[in-house]
Amino acid sequence: MKKIITLSVIALVLATGCKKRKDNRETTSFEDSSVAEIGFNDALKVAEAAISDSSLNKNNLFKSNFGSCATFSINPPASSPTFPKTLVVDFGADGCADAVGITRKGKITVTLSDKYRNVGSIATLTTDNYYVEGYKVEGTKIVTNKGRNSANNLEFGIEINNGKITYPTGETTTFVSTRTREWTEGESTILNPFDDVYSITGTANGTNREQRKYTLTITSPLIVQLNCRWIKKGTLEIQPEDLKLRVVDYGDGVCDNDATVTIGKKVYNVKMK
Repeated sequence: MKKIITLSVIALVLATGCKKRKDNRETTSFEDSSVAEIGFNDALKVAEAAISDSSLNKNNLFKSNFGSCATFSINPPASSPTFPKTLVVDFGADGCADAVGITRKGKITVTLSDKYRNVGSIATLTTDNYYVEGYKVEGTKIVTNKGRNSANNLEFGIEINNGKITYPTGETTTFVSTRTREWTEGESTILNPFDDVYSITGTANGTNREQRKYTLTITSPLIVQLNCRWIKKGTLEIQPEDLKLRVVDYGDGVCDNDATVTIGKKVYNVKMK
C-alpha cells in the first residue's frame, strides 16, 4: 500500500510539473494564429492586386509582381459596367515565387458586388488548393467597404469564416475572425500594391495544432505592409483554453519574423513561420 501511495504521489507531482511547464511555455496558439493571419492576409493581398490590375488590363504587371505562373481572369470584363463580377487568380498546380520570394500555388476566386473602392461594395474570397509557402489556406474571406473614416482613410470590415490551415506536416488548425482594416498608406499608388500599409483591429478564435481552443483580441493595431510577409507591429492577447493569458508583441515596425510572447512574468522570443 505504501508503494502504491508513493507511486501515486510521484505521478501527481510529475503530471502537475508537466502541466506547469506547458502552461508556462506553450506558444502554439500564437504561432498557429499567426500562420492563419499571414495566410489569409496574403490571399487578400493577391486579390487586391489582381482587382487593381484587371481594371488596367495589366496581366503582365501582375506577373512581374507575383511570378511567371500568376494569371487572372475577370468575367464580365473589367470594362463592362455589369456586376457582380468573378475574378479568378491562378498560380497553377506547381506554383512559383513572387518578386519578394514568396511561393504560391492554386487558385483564389473573388466575387465582387461592385467596384472595390465604392462604399458598400463586398468582395467574397474563396480558395481552391491554395498554398502559401507550403501551407494550405482554406476558408471564406468577406471584405466590405465601409467608406472613409475621420482620418479620410478607407476602412474595410473583414470576416473570415470556416478558416482552416493545413501544415506541410499534415497538422491542421481552424481560424475565425472579425476585423476592421484601415488603409493608411499606398492608396494613391495604384500600380504598386507593395507599398500599401494597413492597420488592423478586432478579434478571432480557433483551435491550434493540438486542437486546443483559444480566443484572440488585438489590443494595439496590427500593422501590415504588403511588401512584408510578417506583421510588423502591434500587440494582442491570446487566451488558450485551460492555460494562462498570452500577451504578444510584434515589435517596433521592422519587417522581420520576430515576436515576443509574455506568459505571467516570463518573456519568450518566437520566430514566426
